[in-house]
Amino acid sequence: MTNVQFEIFPFLIPGIREVIQKININELNNLEEIRLRAGKPLMVFYKKNDWFVTGNGRLTRSLSEAYLVEQREIIKTLELMSENSIYAYQDEIKSGYITLRGGHRIGLSGKVVLQEGKIRNIKDFNGLNIRIAKEVRGCAKNIIKYIIKNSSDIYNTLIVGPPQCGKTTILRDLSRMLSSGEQEYDFNGMKVGIVDERSEIAACCKGVPQNDVGYRTDVMDGCPKVLGMEMLLRSMSPGIIITDEIGTHGDRDAVLKVLNSGIKIIASAHGYNITELKMREELLSLIKSAAFERYIVLSSRNGPGTLEEVVDEGMTPIYRVSA
Repeated sequence: MTNVQFEIFPFLIPGIREVIQKININELNNLEEIRLRAGKPLMVFYKKNDWFVTGNGRLTRSLSEAYLVEQREIIKTLELMSENSIYAYQDEIKSGYITLRGGHRIGLSGKVVLQEGKIRNIKDFNGLNIRIAKEVRGCAKNIIKYIIKNSSDIYNTLIVGPPQCGKTTILRDLSRMLSSGEQEYDFNGMKVGIVDERSEIAACCKGVPQNDVGYRTDVMDGCPKVLGMEMLLRSMSPGIIITDEIGTHGDRDAVLKVLNSGIKIIASAHGYNITELKMREELLSLIKSAAFERYIVLSSRNGPGTLEEVVDEGMTPIYRVSA
């Protein structure tokens, strides 16, 4: 039985489940997303493309053949995912997602309820995006050699890449290896603290990481990066802090505070190349201050996690893919 069948099928209402379970097993094993939108066709994301799903589980480009999702199916599915207690998941829901056991993340859309300019809740749900978690152990094998400095130290590193190029998956695998130790590089392992603002790195479910992020790792789940870094510094004495998607206001000061405390950092940022990073004020400031000693540029050119370039703090190339 696949992870999708074992971990996701129980949370789909019978009508949707019957359609999805008819999908060809090879296609099912490689799905990245299952999309439910009220009054719209059931869709999946497979091999870098969106596909409609017919009532008999066939992937198609024909809209007329697609299974149409009703809003009640979305609401009933969400009730199953929240163990028939949507209220108990309200803190997650108002952030726009919930996380299932196994690390599968469910994105939500609907009527946003505001209170004093802040999101209080989401109701009248009209869409679910089931993002199927895939823990790819060993995916950072060709990257970690550029990060390890010696048996007990690493380079401060920024991983750069566009959406869906594998940045978060790489961060997760780096955490596992740096925390538990990497025998191939005679690396002993260090205490790691993860600030997992969007619950995507460790994919905690009820506080417990669903992904292997290493046995010396502590996780601040669903916590804003700036606050999470400060809390880890104060309470967990990490040797490395790992976080995802820096570049917004306040991130620069938080990163510099980590570095000034003698703690190493590995982070990721959106961008197709380093030149693009320099167009964003917070990141440009970090580049100018030589906060990071390694910049690792990824793409999905040959699949997620394709290594394109590695440069040092002075922008001197260490590795560049052949043309």
